[in-house]
Amino acid sequence: MAFPTGTESSTTLASLIPALWGERINDFFKCALDIAPFFTDRSAELSGGGSVLYTPNLTEMSANAKVNATAVTLNQPTETKITLTVDQWYEVSFAIEDREAATVKHSYALQERYAKNAGYTIARKLESAIAALFSGFSTVVGASTTNITDSDIRAAIATLETNCVEGIYQGEVAFIMHPNTIWRQLQNIDKFSLAINSPVNDPTAKKPAAYLYGLPVISSNLVPNVASTNGRYNVLVHKDAIHYATAPLGAGGSMSGSMVGSMGVRVQSHYVPEYLSTVTTADILFGVIENRDNAGVAIMTHATAA
Repeated sequence: MAFPTGTESSTTLASLIPALWGERINDFFKCALDIAPFFTDRSAELSGGGSVLYTPNLTEMSANAKVNATAVTLNQPTETKITLTVDQWYEVSFAIEDREAATVKHSYALQERYAKNAGYTIARKLESAIAALFSGFSTVVGASTTNITDSDIRAAIATLETNCVEGIYQGEVAFIMHPNTIWRQLQNIDKFSLAINSPVNDPTAKKPAAYLYGLPVISSNLVPNVASTNGRYNVLVHKDAIHYATAPLGAGGSMSGSMVGSMGVRVQSHYVPEYLSTVTTADILFGVIENRDNAGVAIMTHATAA
């Protein structure tokens, strides 16, 4: 027989069909923070206080010919110093009142998630400040209107070797490049991408090894743009080219009980009774400085691909 008409539908049963908040949550994607850990961290020197670090620069003396029965020629170099000032203070804060804390789905662990996210955002502020110094290196290869070339890479390496930079092949020197430079430009150069030239780097089988001429490559989307152009400042640098330091802020201004994570980020929560609210803050106090200009080379490229 024919099926009867007037059966129940999603429309007639709408008041009985629940709309549920699932157990999963879509947190924002976080880029790896690899720039700051590469460079020289001077934070330990501020453990006893202070906001300014001086680093003396010693210059090479001159060799002079010695003539019998004459006095030696004295060197009298005038030395300079690098000043690292720790004065950049940033914070990320949020407050959740008791009613909202009680009613938000508990499995989301919102307070913990927000605290971790705030800490990440603050740490990224330090990474950005370091990357902003890339444009300050006086030696530049390449151009903001072109793709990176093999000759640019070799010129950068040659510059550091000419400057007698130490530890080039002992893990103290690395390329720091934007993902666009790596994937849209570098991997377009046959020498670095064809399996016939580099079997272990077969780009169709696996991610290419992050090395160029034996030097590691760090990928970061914080590599800065060239002002007023569609270019990018990638670099080849020694870890001593840039110094940074974070100050030990302590917890609640007491300088004790501090919950400080990597890269000097402090995260703390306080309950405020008059507002029936928990306030959480992640903050950092830091300074950055270009320490050795001749230990870095800016590699200018097009921001995406020419």
